[in-house]
Amino acid sequence: MNEHDQDSFDPVDRVLGALDSVLDVVHDRFVRPLLIVTRWIAFGFLLFALTLVVLVAGTIGLIRFSDIFVFQGYVWLSYLVVGALFLLTGLIIWRFRRPVAARKS
Repeated sequence: MNEHDQDSFDPVDRVLGALDSVLDVVHDRFVRPLLIVTRWIAFGFLLFALTLVVLVAGTIGLIRFSDIFVFQGYVWLSYLVVGALFLLTGLIIWRFRRPVAARKS
């Protein structure tokens, strides 16, 4: 009997090989999809936070720009114009809404 035949009948190798196979199956079927979903959720939160920061900074920049260069000191007029832009944007978005029954199809 050579050493290769003796290794193939080793019960520890068989148990560890079976455990490795089970862990591979668990990882491929459960852990990997869970990691992918959590990664997408994390990237979604980061994208949402980045978008929120850009929108707030853009709004502040638009108010500052209009206060300094357009209306020169009339801050209330800057707020009025930016508020009117937000109102117009909201009305446009509201115009394209669909009823609940049409959203499902």
